[in-house]
Amino acid sequence: MTVFSSTSVLQKTASITLSKPVQVTLYMLLSSLVIWTVFFSTYPAAHNTTHSMRHHTLGVACH
Repeated sequence: MTVFSSTSVLQKTASITLSKPVQVTLYMLLSSLVIWTVFFSTYPAAHNTTHSMRHHTLGVACH
């Protein structure tokens, strides 16, 4: 039976979860989720603001 020290397990976990590719992936996923939620919100204040912003900045014609 092998006994793992708690510090070595914590160090391995920290090195995996805090690696740059993981950080970049999590950041991109979170950013995409926030942008998607705001752009396609049905809350009137958020929807109207982002709707007019899409027309003025992206040149998107939706109607």
